[in-house]
Amino acid sequence: MSDVRTLVLVRHAKAEPHGTRPDHERELTERGMRDAAEIGRWLKQESISPDFVWCSTSARTRQTWAAAVETSGAGSIVDHEQRIYEAPPRNLLEVLRETPQEAHTVVLVGHAPGVPALAAGLTENNTAVDFGDHFVTSGVAVLDVPVRWADLVAGVASVRSIFVGRG
Repeated sequence: MSDVRTLVLVRHAKAEPHGTRPDHERELTERGMRDAAEIGRWLKQESISPDFVWCSTSARTRQTWAAAVETSGAGSIVDHEQRIYEAPPRNLLEVLRETPQEAHTVVLVGHAPGVPALAAGLTENNTAVDFGDHFVTSGVAVLDVPVRWADLVAGVASVRSIFVGRG
């Protein structure tokens, strides 16, 4: 097995407008469901199959990952983690450091601005990508991580690919 690990950062798909229900309970729109399914098709096409998934506890992130699993066929352990909801990048980094070390490919499904800021921080020395522009809803960044999860720090990762699910 290669020493390089794969981190897939996913921003949830298009959700209902603010104010329709409590933020944590906002669900995906029809477009969001199609876009999330497209994420799964792309992961399958790219042969990305996670060993472990961190997912925010919000309805929209859970629905995003469930729709992606339906079209990707990816079966993996999913930890629905409250700390991911509305988390700043430093908190997301703490969560990722708790990933089981045997996991080679890990997905984190979360929210903006935390997920785009995490992607920017992890790749700050290795990319010219402006994640603020590229991390719209259903945005995905696949990063190569050459360290153990417990040793994850800013600037160590490089961008393998970027995708936006649009179905």
